[in-house]
Amino acid sequence: MLSNQKSREELGLKYYEQMIHRCFRCGYCKFTSDSIDINCPSYKKFKFESFSTGGRLWLIYGLMSNELEWSDHMSKILYACTTCGNCGENCKLLSRKLGSEFAVDIIEFARAEAFKNGFCTENAINFGNHTAKEHNPYLEKHEDRLSWLPDDFENPEDPEIGYFVGCTSSYREKELARNTFEVLQKIGVKFSIFQEEWCCGSPLLRTGQREIAINQAQHNLELFRNKNIKTIVTSCAGCYRTIKEDYSRILYNEASEDNLPFEVLHISEYIKRLLDEGKIEFKRNSNGKRKVTYHDPCHLGRHAGMYDEPREIIKSIPGIELEEMRKIKGDATCCGAGGGVKAGFSEWALEMASNRVEEALETEAEILVTTCPFCERNFADAIKEHNYDIQLMDLVNLLKEIL
Repeated sequence: MLSNQKSREELGLKYYEQMIHRCFRCGYCKFTSDSIDINCPSYKKFKFESFSTGGRLWLIYGLMSNELEWSDHMSKILYACTTCGNCGENCKLLSRKLGSEFAVDIIEFARAEAFKNGFCTENAINFGNHTAKEHNPYLEKHEDRLSWLPDDFENPEDPEIGYFVGCTSSYREKELARNTFEVLQKIGVKFSIFQEEWCCGSPLLRTGQREIAINQAQHNLELFRNKNIKTIVTSCAGCYRTIKEDYSRILYNEASEDNLPFEVLHISEYIKRLLDEGKIEFKRNSNGKRKVTYHDPCHLGRHAGMYDEPREIIKSIPGIELEEMRKIKGDATCCGAGGGVKAGFSEWALEMASNRVEEALETEAEILVTTCPFCERNFADAIKEHNYDIQLMDLVNLLKEIL
């Protein structure tokens, strides 16, 4: 990184210039830490060095030094990445935390340059334009954001938490929104939900459309302030990572949660806290003993370091046995939906989801559990496509049965 006083947002790629130049291009980022399995989804698919993280950094350095020019092929290489952060887990130059953080940041800032130069993917531009207008990337009307919410719900005057629903739950995975709503009601917590909620900005940050993303973030920040919300709870891994990790950077120029005037919790983090405090307890599951396996979403795991809370909740549920997949936590296989890949490379995204579901099937679990609606949606497409014999469930949906 550069040792001057300019912010990360002001400098963009220049902020990481030294890091990009120092990359050894040793190739370790392509493989799983304890085996020779290829862990980079893009390299595994395209089988060219330019589609690995080291190769991309070399190309990015060429663009920065004006030795290379922007092209459609260069754009394809940059956008054919799920930004899963798996490469950073095995970087020999940086620690796991720094590696995952910097690798994803560099790709996103390079995409910002691609967007400025007119080389962003058409699908990404379309959902960026719609988000600027209707505050969601799904080409839906903003007025329909809370169409799933019961008509008789009223926000309390002094809420304990604000439930940030997110676009995917609001428009595509409405069952998750309804079930999170019901779980919070069963717990007995006073919570608010806001029609004024806008897209967290994650799809825009991941595809390089930072100006629109910052506008969405500024609106949400002011919303939470005006409503005097002290704790934000979300059931979306992407929203969690964006609000907790990105807002402090893009709005305060520093990666520190202390900058935010509110606490940010994923629903699994919130439930685990209540369990530890003895404020809730699980009743026995009426469906008998069931074996489940858990998928680590990239945004919750590698991006935000949350691996244990969902597992500890699952292990606390009576009648539930957790059977881990071969690749978990930092080495977990990406679902394939992130980084704009599902929109730009839909067949490849489905292929990656299918690979992960097959890893789940190896455990002989009845249920594949995740904590991200985007992962759930991609897995659902794969299960339908191949008629896989496994049930798919968000952790919230599992919790609804036993609270």
